[in-house]
Amino acid sequence: MKALKALGQNFLTDTAIAEKIVALGALQPADKVWEIGSGTGILTDEIIKYNVQLRAFELDRRLYKYLSARYKDRIILEQTDILQADWSSIIQKDGTPLKLIANIPYQITSPLLALLEEYSRFFSRLVLMVQKEVAERLSAQPGNKNYAPLTIRLRLVFDIFSKIQVSREKFRPIPQVDSAVILMLPRENKPVIKYPALFNKLLITAFAHRRKTLANNLIPALGKEKTEQLAKLSRIDFSKRGEELAEADFILLSDCLADL
Repeated sequence: MKALKALGQNFLTDTAIAEKIVALGALQPADKVWEIGSGTGILTDEIIKYNVQLRAFELDRRLYKYLSARYKDRIILEQTDILQADWSSIIQKDGTPLKLIANIPYQITSPLLALLEEYSRFFSRLVLMVQKEVAERLSAQPGNKNYAPLTIRLRLVFDIFSKIQVSREKFRPIPQVDSAVILMLPRENKPVIKYPALFNKLLITAFAHRRKTLANNLIPALGKEKTEQLAKLSRIDFSKRGEELAEADFILLSDCLADL
């Protein structure tokens, strides 16, 4: 079946890689599993071998018809846009904990990761095929050019591991980028964010202009006087750039900002 560029479709063709991806799910009989973007069913075939409850989401009407005929009642299949779906309602139907295994269309990566951040407490294990650069961003450390607000926010709730490198030649049509499979596990010792709104505001502001110092990014948002007070109270070097600060630094800044 021809891939649709408008839906960002690139179908994995290597069954050996599909086996490795699904193996990362550590599936057990009766697990509740989601698959997003089932495509031609290469991951679906592997997932159902484990006798799990699988809910598969496929937006493409052509593929939905194909998958319906192929799997019948062996899976719960929905023709829907996962970004527009009622996650709370579906989670209530399926029960928890959930596992997610997916080769997602890369154009929905950012909004999907935002949803997984929001609903993180309902998932015990996530295995995602993403662009290689996204995997690098999610595993980046402070000071690395790939370190970003998304890195910090997702790692507040997940431990993230890059597990499998996948060449672009393993897809049809061949995309312009290589891929990687990441494993996301619930973080056991989650830090306490007392002021989430302030924390998120600081993240966005600190990275607004990556080449600017923390001071130069914060002054337009907070004013010079308040920025100087924040620097003094936090004892953080505001001549650093936002990308040089660790998670704990941003937590401290949000706590200090609440006191000003």
